[in-house]
Amino acid sequence: MADASAGRAVVRDRQGTLIALDLETGAVLWRQGRDLRPCALVAGTVVALRVGSPVRVELLGTDGGTERWTSPPVALPAWARPTLHDSPEFSVDTEGDQDPVVLRWTARALYRGGAPPGPDVAGSQPRTAHGALRIGVASPSAEPQAWTATETESEAEVPPRHPPLAADVLEYGQVGDLRMELIMRPGSGGEDAVVLRAVDTRTASAVWEVVLDETAESRPRKLRP
Repeated sequence: MADASAGRAVVRDRQGTLIALDLETGAVLWRQGRDLRPCALVAGTVVALRVGSPVRVELLGTDGGTERWTSPPVALPAWARPTLHDSPEFSVDTEGDQDPVVLRWTARALYRGGAPPGPDVAGSQPRTAHGALRIGVASPSAEPQAWTATETESEAEVPPRHPPLAADVLEYGQVGDLRMELIMRPGSGGEDAVVLRAVDTRTASAVWEVVLDETAESRPRKLRP
């Protein structure tokens, strides 16, 4: 999520820690939380989904990541599998860039292999569910909204990502003249680093990059002699 007018972006690492960045320099301004999925930047506030049990909406200040408000549990089906990123089983879209914003979610129960359920069980359980929340920012609130997905939306899987620009690009988005590229870079010490790289689309040159997190390669311990 980015606010080009404020020169600030908020991303997350693999554990769901929010990381605020200066768009001009790539400097890390703060890190905060766990299991958080940023959804919007509105009026100096980060609107995030806490992916846990239960799922909640959290509002955090953009100045230092201070938690301002936490919603009651979001009503999801018992079979839903919320994730920190869009997946075939769970996806979230944000509507609006001003107060209030609307979060629209879709949950899908997918067949995972093994013996398929009998027709009585399969027919009695919903396979797809949709919901929406209207999130007030200045006056914090979370109100369920009616949302009936179209037939196309109901049947479609998660929209495919655009083809990567380079072999190491996992995802990317546009913020003004900057293309924000998320890449995976193997480290010399056996770590895999997740890196956010800003590329000036006018010159195709990298402006800055910052390591979001590193995961050490798991190796067996040496046996004692």
